[in-house]
Parts: sequence; C-alpha cells; structure tokens
Amino acid sequence: MRTLTTYGHNVSARFCPAIVAASLLAVVLMAAACSRDAVEDTSPVVAEWNGSAIDTAHFRHEYIYFSTLAPFPDNEETREYYAKMMLERMIIADFGREASLDTLRQVRESVKRRKEMAMRRQYLNQMVRPEVAEPTEAEIRDAFRRSNTQLNLQQIYASSKQEADSLYALLKQGYDFDRLAMESMQKAGVPDWQNAGHMGWVSFNDFDEDAEDAVFSLDRHEISWPIESLRGWHIFRVHDVVETVHFDQSTYQNARDNLKFNVFQRRFNEASARFIRDIVMQHDLAVDMMVLSVLWDKIQPALPRDGTPIELARFNRDINFIKPEIDNSTPVAFVDGQPYTAGQFMAQMPDIPLEWIGRDFRHALEIAIRDSILAARAQLEIQADTAPEVIRDRKFAEYAGLYYATLQHASDTLNIARLPSKYYDHWKDEVFVDYRTSWYIQYNFADSLTAVNAIRDFKQTGDWQKTLQSLPEGSFTVEQKMATTRDETLLPVHRLPVNDPSTPAKIAGPFAHVNWAVIKTERRETTYKPFEAVEEELVQLLQDRKIYVVHRELLDNKNFSTEQITLNREMLNSVLPFYQ
Repeated sequence: MRTLTTYGHNVSARFCPAIVAASLLAVVLMAAACSRDAVEDTSPVVAEWNGSAIDTAHFRHEYIYFSTLAPFPDNEETREYYAKMMLERMIIADFGREASLDTLRQVRESVKRRKEMAMRRQYLNQMVRPEVAEPTEAEIRDAFRRSNTQLNLQQIYASSKQEADSLYALLKQGYDFDRLAMESMQKAGVPDWQNAGHMGWVSFNDFDEDAEDAVFSLDRHEISWPIESLRGWHIFRVHDVVETVHFDQSTYQNARDNLKFNVFQRRFNEASARFIRDIVMQHDLAVDMMVLSVLWDKIQPALPRDGTPIELARFNRDINFIKPEIDNSTPVAFVDGQPYTAGQFMAQMPDIPLEWIGRDFRHALEIAIRDSILAARAQLEIQADTAPEVIRDRKFAEYAGLYYATLQHASDTLNIARLPSKYYDHWKDEVFVDYRTSWYIQYNFADSLTAVNAIRDFKQTGDWQKTLQSLPEGSFTVEQKMATTRDETLLPVHRLPVNDPSTPAKIAGPFAHVNWAVIKTERRETTYKPFEAVEEELVQLLQDRKIYVVHRELLDNKNFSTEQITLNREMLNSVLPFYQ
C-alpha cells in the first residue's frame, strides 16, 4: 500500500480510511436494496397521466436511489409523493426530447453519472457478493436474540491497533475508564467528548459484525479487549443489559426472513467497504483546499435545509444551475498526479449523501473521487457497461437529465412579466395573507365541575347539542363572538377547525381563564394583501423561485393536474418492502 501524499502550498488532504470504508454511498446501498427483490416486473404501472407512465422497475430504481441520499420515512404518503414527482419530471422531459436537448453536455453528464453508479453496483455484486457467506440458522437465531436485547455501552476510541493496545494496557494498570474515554473522544474530534464515550442503549445491527459479536459476549460491567471496526478501534464497557425473552416460536418465524436479510446485507456491506478501501488506498490523493473553499462558498447557500424528500429533490434540481466563480477545468485535487477537476466534482455532487457533504466538502470530494476510481475499475475488469442492468439504468438516467436540461432551457426564455397576477392567486395563502377572521361560539359555564362533566358526556355521545340540553337550566350561557388574527385572544379560535354542520362538533376547552368556557368555530374568512401592494415583492419571489415556476408553467402548457394522475397504490406499496 502506497503512502498518501499532500500537494501544493495550500492546505492538503489525504484519503481518510474511515470515510473510504464507512460511507459506501449509493453503490452499496442500492445493491443492498435491489438484491432483496431481484426480479423486476417492468409491465405494471404505478402512476399514469395521459399516456405518460412510471412502471414498477423505474419507480423501484429511482426510489431506492433517492433513499440513499437522505433519511426519510418510507411510507405510503412518501411513495405516492415520489411517484407523482417522477411522473411530472417525465412529462417535462418529453418537452426536452422533442427539442433535441438530449445532445447537451448537461444531459450527457447526468447519464454518465448514473451509468457509472450502476457500473459500481454491478462491480461489487460480481466481485464481492459471491464471497459473502449466507447466515446459518444458528446465526439467525442469535440475531433474533440480539434484536430483543439492549446493551448500555461506553467506549474508548483509538485510530490504530497500537494506540488501542496502549490504552488497554493502561486500563489493566488501573487507569480510570471514564478519563481515557473522554480523552479519546476529544482526540477524535467528537463534539460532545465530555460525554466520555457513553453510547446509550444499542441493539442488533447497530455495529459492524465483529464488534457486535464482541459486545454481546460481555457481561454487565465487563470491559472488552481492543476490537477493530470499519471506523477504527474500540474498547467497550457494558453498563447494563435488558433482554426480552419470547417463548413462542411464531415470533421468531415472523422475524426470520427479515433477520436473515439484515445479517447477510451487513456482511455484504462490510465486505464491500473493505474491498473499496483496499482499492482506493492504493492511490495518492492531494486536495487543493483553496479551490474547494471557493466551491463551498458558492454551493453552501443552496444546500438542503433538512433531510425531507422535498428539500432533497430541490437541491438535486438546483445544483444543476449553480455556476461557481471558477472554471470547470480547474483542478480541485490530483489523484496519482492526474487532475480531478471542479467540473468533475460538480457533476458528481447530486450523488453525494447529505451526511457526507460536511462543512467544507472535503469528505464529499473524497467520495466523488472514490466513486470515479471504482467506475474505472468496473469497466477495466468486468466491462460493466455491457451489463443489462447498467443499460437499463442508463435509459432511466436519460429522463432525469432531460428534465433538468428542459428546466434550464425554459428558464432562459421565461417571460416573468406576464406571471405576477397568476402566481398571486397561487401563492396568496402561503405568502400574502393580511389577516384571518374567525366567528365562533363561546359557551360559558357556571363552574369547573359543570364544564368538565359536559366535556365527559360529549366524548361519550359525540353530540354537543344533546349534551347542552341535558345540563341544568342556567348552568351555562352562550355568546356569539368574532376575532381576527390581529386580535390578542388567549383562546385557540384561529387554530380550531371550522365546524361543519354535517359532521360531529369540533369543540375546544374548557378554559379556566375565561370562567370555564368551551368554544366552537363556525366560520372563517381570509383577508389578503391587495395585489397592487405586493406586486414588487411578487416579481422578486418569481425570480427567487424561477426553477419552480418553470416546472409549473411547463406542466400547465400540457394542462396537467395532479388530481388527474392515476395511481396503482397496491403495486406502489408492494414493489418494494417497507423500510421504516
């Protein structure tokens, strides 16, 4: 293994073994998800509108890829949202295909990026997967036991075996575990190092396999020997153990298939990580941190504000339109003396998981370079671009590239001057509300006992009028009231849903600070800021959200409506297992 070098007068960086090993990007994660259900039926459709359709293979491919870039809850609502978004993009991509935009560099780069991802996945499946052992029945049963066990752990961390052995020797000499743990966390740059390595409660699949085997063999208050993981070396101490014992066989059988998959997949992920690390660590890397800093300053404001699907999709869209104040041919790093340019890095950015973008792009750059190395090896050793899976993925990538190219092409010619009045109506509930007025009924009760009993009776019957009729005469009074959002009112009249006469009453209370009252909101109206008062603000908003506006305008040209989309919900929710 060659020693990694640094470069130039700028601050330089090396390949970080922990990043190389621990962050497998989409290449391993997509292989993981796809391998669980390898047979893909391309005929059933999950979403369709006016002849444009998303089939199961395409949805599966895009949704798994999307799930590797940021954490989000995998549920029916998210799947429906993403299927509709895919369909919208496909409709817009058709505009680009008709305009021959598939010849643009932007589209070619997008296709190339996704093809290389498929090549890397194919490479790992061919080179690593056959060498990974399937779990035995005894191992699956042990995984079941561990999945129903929690360990309260603390750790001392070391970056090398030599350092770990030295720390272990100090423990044997009587050194304080807490002190060594705190010092090791501080040295590793952990923000909450004063927590002294306390990990809290952990369970099955929270560790690498070897580390898990070790900690689950320990008793309460026992300290482990130095244990290697993909992230370094560890000395663990068990503070407590809580185990749930199931005596019925059915509980195990219900969990068996999922446990078998998880055990195998962890082995495959770890074997892939080591395989990748061995390849990448053969190369010299030198990073020009000054160039990287310029890229960071330009891109950082556009980074996702959170990990929600909508924010991630926005960033993946907007990154295509960011133009850093630096030439694409400028080297941001050298690999074995060969330049890796800012343009190459920017082209890879949509594939970098959120958690590895970091605070200066250094980790993200290492991942991008690593993926380039793996794609080159995949082509050299197995001619991965000829695999049917890679050819299929390239086809899917074309529609995404065309979508972004069409947005860019349309945004260059968009006439914003004709749009303010249209988008005033579109955004007025979101941006241009002046105030809201709520009309409500306030029922004032004589004392707390009467109010509480009334609420209890209402919860049983669901009929508020019947409850009122059952109360003693004179035990409450009724007031018709009105308030605006500008008024200072202590009651939640503007948050309480309007009471629809055809449905059971929606009431809130009792509220002691108004002499034990219950309220029911009956009507609400919204007053908007007039168009003339917000026209300049609206024009600026159109400029700020130009890409979104272009997306909507292209769909409007097709008379598209989300209400007209036909969803095959049964297929949508069975094409992949749910990963909660």
